[in-house]
Amino acid sequence: MSAPAQRVNAAPGGKSKVVQALIAAAQKEFDAGNFERAGELFWEIWRHDPEARPILYNAARAFQLAGKIEKADELFGELLAITDLDPVLKGKAQNQVEGLLVKRSELKADEAGRAEKASQYALAAGLWAEAIRLQPKKIAWVLRQARAYHLAGQLQLALATYDKYLTAAPATAEDRPQVQTWRDECVAKPPVAIATPEPPAPERPGEKLPEKPVASPPDRPVDGYAAVTPSAAVSPAPDVPKPPVKAPPSSDSGLGAWLATGGGAAALVGGVVMLALATGDKADLAAKQKPGSDGKIRDITHAEATAESQRISRNLAIGWALSGVGAVGVAVGAWLLSRPAAGAVAVVPTGDGVLISLRF
Repeated sequence: MSAPAQRVNAAPGGKSKVVQALIAAAQKEFDAGNFERAGELFWEIWRHDPEARPILYNAARAFQLAGKIEKADELFGELLAITDLDPVLKGKAQNQVEGLLVKRSELKADEAGRAEKASQYALAAGLWAEAIRLQPKKIAWVLRQARAYHLAGQLQLALATYDKYLTAAPATAEDRPQVQTWRDECVAKPPVAIATPEPPAPERPGEKLPEKPVASPPDRPVDGYAAVTPSAAVSPAPDVPKPPVKAPPSSDSGLGAWLATGGGAAALVGGVVMLALATGDKADLAAKQKPGSDGKIRDITHAEATAESQRISRNLAIGWALSGVGAVGVAVGAWLLSRPAAGAVAVVPTGDGVLISLRF
C-alpha cells in the first residue's frame, strides 16, 4: 500500500485558484494509484510555487511509486539541495533516496542477469559493476561480476575480482573451493621466449666484411677421358618380360589387424566396467541425498555431493568413450583380418630400359 502524499494547505497563503485546483487533482490521482499523473501534477504545482517544498517531495514520491526511478532520484536530490529544508522533511527524503539506491541496483542486477543469459558476458560484467557501486555490500554480486569477466575472456579483471570476493566472503562459505578453482584458471602462464637471430654487425668505414666461401663447381672430366669409344659395339640382349611373381603376404598387415582387434576388445571391456561402476556410484549418491524425517540431508554435505557428482559424470564420459573406441577397434581389426591376400607382381620393361613393377 503506497504512502499518502504530503498534504499542503495552499489557501491560507493566498495561492491562486489554479494552484488549489492542481493540488486537489494531484491528490486525487495519487489516492487513485495513478502515480505518474500525480507526479506530473505535483511537479507543475512546484514550478508555480517553489516555496511549497512538501509538493516537491510529493512529486518525487509519486514518480518513485510509478517506477520512474531516474526522475524520482532527480527530484529528491533537488529537494535535499535546499539549505534550510525542514529537518523532518529532509529525513523522509533521505530515507526514500536510500530506497531508490536499492531499487536502482536491483534493476541493474536484473539487466546483468539478462545479459548473462544472452551470453553477453562483457556487458554483464559492466552492469554488475554499476549494481555493486550502488550496493557495495552485495558480495554475491561481486562473484557474479568475476564470473562474467572470466567467461568474457578478461582474465586479469576476473582474477582481481575473484580475489576481492575471496577476501570479503566468509571463511565458511561453501563456494570457496569452486571460486578458488575458477581463480586458478585465470592465472596467466609465463610467456614463452622465442630466440631471434642476431643482426649482422654493421660495416665500419674502410672495413670490409669477410667474404663468404663460394662452393667450388664440380670437377669436369679431363680431356681425352671424357668419352670412351669401345672398339667393338656389343649388342645388348633383348629384354624378355619375366612371368608374374606372387607377392608374399605382408606380415605387418596381419599383425596390425590382431593388434587392433585385441586393443579394441580391451578398451571395450574397460569401458563397460567403468560404466557399471559409475552407475552404481550414481545410485549410492542418490541414496545419500535423500532427506531424513526432519527434511534435512545428513549423510553428505553440499560440497561433497557436488564433487561426487562431477566425478561420476567424468567416469561415465570416460566409460562411454572407451566403449566407443573399443567397438571401433574390434570392427577395424575384423575387417583387416577378412581382407584377401595381396595380388601378383609383374615386371615390365620399357623402351629406356627401366623396369616398372605392377601389382594387380
